[in-house]
Amino acid sequence: MSLPRPASIFTDEHFLNRELSWLAFNERVLAEADRAELPVLERIKFLAITASNLDEFFMVRVGALQLLREQGRRVKDHAGLTPTQQWDQIQNRATAFVARQYDILQKDLLPMLREKGIRRLMPGDLTPAQRMHLEAYFIEHIFPVLSPIALDDDAPRISVPALQIALLCTVQSEAEGKTTRRLVLFTLPSNLSRHVLVPEVESGIHAYLNLEDLLSLFLHLYFPSEKVTASARFRISRNSDIAVDDESASDLASEMEDVLEARLQSATIRIEIEHGAPRDLIKSIRDLCGGKGAQIYTIPGELDLRAYFVIAGLSGFEELKVVPWDSQASPQIGPGESMFEAIKRGDILLHHPYESFDPVLHLIEEAAADPDVIAIKQILYRTAKNSRIISALIRAAEAGKHVTVLVELKARFDEARNLERAEDLLNAGAQIIYGVRGLKTHAKICLVMRREAGHLVRYMHFGTGNYNEATSRLYTDISYLTCRQSYGSDASAFFNTVTGRSRFVHFERISMAPFGLRERLLTMIHSETERARQGEEAEIMLKMNALEDRKMIEALYEASQAGVKVRLNVRGICCLRPGVKGLSENISVLSIIDRYLEHARIYHFRQGGRPVIFISSADFMNRNLSKRVELLVPVEEKEAKKRLTQILETHFADTSRGRILKSDGTWILPAAAKGQRSQEVFAKEAIKRLRQRNQAPDVLVPHVPKV
Repeated sequence: MSLPRPASIFTDEHFLNRELSWLAFNERVLAEADRAELPVLERIKFLAITASNLDEFFMVRVGALQLLREQGRRVKDHAGLTPTQQWDQIQNRATAFVARQYDILQKDLLPMLREKGIRRLMPGDLTPAQRMHLEAYFIEHIFPVLSPIALDDDAPRISVPALQIALLCTVQSEAEGKTTRRLVLFTLPSNLSRHVLVPEVESGIHAYLNLEDLLSLFLHLYFPSEKVTASARFRISRNSDIAVDDESASDLASEMEDVLEARLQSATIRIEIEHGAPRDLIKSIRDLCGGKGAQIYTIPGELDLRAYFVIAGLSGFEELKVVPWDSQASPQIGPGESMFEAIKRGDILLHHPYESFDPVLHLIEEAAADPDVIAIKQILYRTAKNSRIISALIRAAEAGKHVTVLVELKARFDEARNLERAEDLLNAGAQIIYGVRGLKTHAKICLVMRREAGHLVRYMHFGTGNYNEATSRLYTDISYLTCRQSYGSDASAFFNTVTGRSRFVHFERISMAPFGLRERLLTMIHSETERARQGEEAEIMLKMNALEDRKMIEALYEASQAGVKVRLNVRGICCLRPGVKGLSENISVLSIIDRYLEHARIYHFRQGGRPVIFISSADFMNRNLSKRVELLVPVEEKEAKKRLTQILETHFADTSRGRILKSDGTWILPAAAKGQRSQEVFAKEAIKRLRQRNQAPDVLVPHVPKV
């Protein structure tokens, strides 16, 4: 009979709320849009990122809270807040956040853009010639595309698309001395350009009119002999926290299509209405959108700031952007060298995007063409739109190689693309697995099997990021390429487990969630804790995207109480309170928001001066450790371990972009705000490493004494 687990000594006050911590992360991103020393297009990019982030937050996290509220659930989170309490605090925080977004945009960024030659025009700014040109453009390109929908009592129920700008207007008719009014709805599809260029402006000026302004300008063309008396622009967010019940799904692909369809009709969570809308139209918008439980936000400016991604990427204004840091080739791989030969020479560690993602692409493309490669096994979670990796896997399958691809259909917001590409792979002859029942497969691994001199050699790529060549240029990640036999046997056993429903076995090197990965990490934390209790120097350095899991936080608290020095680099959510006397005074937390999205997971344990270092696909979140298939990979090669340690130390020394978490949940920049900038250090180091390889002498020239 097992003894009951003792109750935790940690209480609600020891934890920060997850949702409010996420909002604090988005506030740190918005602070970059307010950073005066950055070029204006870089600042506008950060503003667009915050808008995109906030959309997803409402659709997923707030959507889940709304369901709990509607069900009358009062279950508390680790910080002791009920769903209703969280909802109320989120609305207050989000309202202040949106006000700050538009304050930065209108008082700072738009005037600066206008001064630099990028100008959003309003209908009143147009000359007669410009208005005539835009009317012709509207009649040819916009008028036939949009469909006005009358909302009278006889009309069927209309579903307003999520995240699209919509316009509701009142149209007045006069007939036989009688005045009638009706409501008409327009939605602006995302395949129409948001920005319409305005001609006949001075050279070097990029002038544009927003599509919704163009529609308002020529709205009367849809209603000849009638009058538009009022209009209101709005945008809704729907609950996207709808997932397939794959425990009972017989056809996961078909079930996922049903989920995607259901999201189009799901409950409205947020309604954004542009300032100045008439009160009666606001009520009509709420009724139309079924927004009884939704929060209405009055927006003091144009809707959907995501459109500024397009402005941030405008060509011809390079002086308004940051000077790019080009990805460098790895000095461990010779120009034009076979990836198989390079990996055989020694393990390869890549730090993206400072070092190019191309070696990973080249490995899979070379494997697809190599007649000695007999099999490729790969997990795909998120991929690029025109993925070179998927194209290579298709070629490999068509060439008769045994290609097995686990395509995760439950990768939120990428489900439709993954369904489509899985079909392409299937048609090429690849063996396709649609994830694992009851779990998301989030591990990053590719296994290539090649015949060499009568033996089977396994080449592997383990990573912290997705197999997506587009985001590999924007996210910082780690790649580890090896052909070590022990890793190869583990990789084969891993694929047998996830694709063949094999009974889980313990691996020699790697660890897998939800079977053992959490336990491996807890063992490492407890080991450092015991070393500290024995009087040894003990230290833990962890870099991750989010820290939310209660068991992991409690283990870190216990380590701190024993005297372990714990340094945490957490990009986003952090529910741990650092610096609390008697609890976490030995824990410090740093968050870096900079040009690239910090995405790598690196876990370092001192172990008496013989460090154990891992890379992983998993954050310290309950979903990663208990509800997903993840991998934890030890890095054993000496130089690779040294580099990972240096990466961590460089981040912790960042006094330019590194913000420090206080025990009350607030984040501050250190006083030396112009000190070391870790991402810039890594960009320069990548150039230096490659230059040193290129300058290596072909012959050894001895120094001799002068006579």
